[in-house]
Amino acid sequence: MKIAYVVGGLPFGGIENSLLNVALELKRRNVQFVIVNLSGTGDKLPEFYEKGIPVRNVCNDLRHIKTFRLDTALKLRRFFKEYSPEIIHSTQFPADYFSRISTIGLKTHIVTHIRSVRVEKRLERRIFNRILSLKTDVFISVSEAVYEMVEKEHNVFNKPHYVLYNAINPSDFEGESNLALEKDKRYLVCVGRLVKLKNFDVVIKAFSLVHSKFPDLRLLIIGEGKERKNLENLVKSLGINGKVIFTGYRTDVPRILKSCHVFLMPSDYEGFPIAHLEAMYAGLPAVISPNVPSREIASECCFISPIKPEAIAEKIEKLLVDEKTYSQFSIAARKAAQGFTIGKYVDKLLELYEGILSGNLPKRKVL
Repeated sequence: MKIAYVVGGLPFGGIENSLLNVALELKRRNVQFVIVNLSGTGDKLPEFYEKGIPVRNVCNDLRHIKTFRLDTALKLRRFFKEYSPEIIHSTQFPADYFSRISTIGLKTHIVTHIRSVRVEKRLERRIFNRILSLKTDVFISVSEAVYEMVEKEHNVFNKPHYVLYNAINPSDFEGESNLALEKDKRYLVCVGRLVKLKNFDVVIKAFSLVHSKFPDLRLLIIGEGKERKNLENLVKSLGINGKVIFTGYRTDVPRILKSCHVFLMPSDYEGFPIAHLEAMYAGLPAVISPNVPSREIASECCFISPIKPEAIAEKIEKLLVDEKTYSQFSIAARKAAQGFTIGKYVDKLLELYEGILSGNLPKRKVL
């Protein structure tokens, strides 16, 4: 089969990392595919080139993925007619929108992959998603929580719909990180964009409530974003300079996680965070908010906490002092994560593609 994976761009992010891992596994298996980069942009684009992943850049600017750009749809249509993919697999709104618009009248199958519980705020986008769901052959959601949103907001024509949880690449954990961490310290760790919805300010406040009881404790915040300055100022105001480390964006997160102690994610919403899955693979117990859908597979290895500093601090302290609970969570985390490796993920994807082409789709809801 020939597959075209369509994305709006290739910036640094969880979706792009996931796509790279899928591409590497497909390349290893000699499956014919191409990554279609609508905007032709992205800081991660050189990494795709470096690893020999076939990429087709349709345009050369983010402005080309605005919904009114008929020229982008026509360029994409020309490429699809030239490449003749049997499966078009898109993710995120620009890719979903242009993939379906540009294939009207063409014989191909479209998989629309939804990765967030967030409902589009712009009315026209919500309308487009509903109308264009007619062109979707199969929906994939990354969690049960996302599935419920898609059924309400997208899947008005009752198309086949599956849950496919994200996956990690075990090879990403090989070797050691060059980030200098002190071996006699225990590190709480957060991973993600430094934006308000991640509630890293709440984590910092929770850390400030427990750090004095545990002199060996540090807080590691991995990621970059527009809230960084505000978070650094908060650290200063709480008098915990030197105990909170901002690493910026890192490409070696899995290797860093191997040296950490507890994973924290009190987000307002997520789709299915790969960072938590990576933390599980590294054996880290977690404290997460009720809004983090990885709880669907991590109920035995995490505490679910309200997004309040006092509540999170209480759960952190429990994991720091209760060795039995910590050990049970750590073992359960490693065990659960073993079922979500990239090899198994691609097995399920190819099974789904073959089912689409043969008309014999899987009967189960969760792949």
